[in-house]
Amino acid sequence: MTRFDINRLIVWLALLLSLSARAEPLTVNKEVDMRQALDDIALAAANHELVMVKMQPIDTALAKRGFENPHIRILFIGSESAVRWAEVVEPRLLNLLPLRLTLIQREGRMTVMSDDFEPWLREFPADPAHRMIEAWQAELKAMLDDFVRQ
Repeated sequence: MTRFDINRLIVWLALLLSLSARAEPLTVNKEVDMRQALDDIALAAANHELVMVKMQPIDTALAKRGFENPHIRILFIGSESAVRWAEVVEPRLLNLLPLRLTLIQREGRMTVMSDDFEPWLREFPADPAHRMIEAWQAELKAMLDDFVRQ
C-alpha cells in the first residue's frame, strides 16, 4: 500500500466512525395499519407508565384542505412524573414534553419515529439534565421495542 492509499483509508475510517457516532431519531417499522398502530402504541406506552396525551391527525387536516393524504399522524406521549422531574431538575426540559412520535404509513408498513434527542443532549451537557434526557430516550426506545413485538 502506498502512503496515499493509507491516508485515504484513514479518511474513510474516520468518516465511517463519525457517521456511526451520530445520533438519529429512534425509528421502528411494523406492518400494520394506522388504527392498529395507534392501539399497539397505546398499549406499549401503558406498559411503560406513559400515556397518549394527544393525537394530531396531520393527514385528515391536509386532505380536508384539498391536499393529498400523506398518511401522517403525530402522537404526544408523556407522564406526570416526567413533568414533575423536569420542573425540579431543569425547567427548560419541559419544551421536550410531552414526547413526540411521528407515524408515517406507506404501503401497509408503519414507520414510527421520535424526535432527535441529540441537540437536546448537546444543549444540556451537564448532569442531571443530560441524564434525564438519556432516561427519556431509553424509555421511549423500550416502548417502541414493545410496540414492534406486539
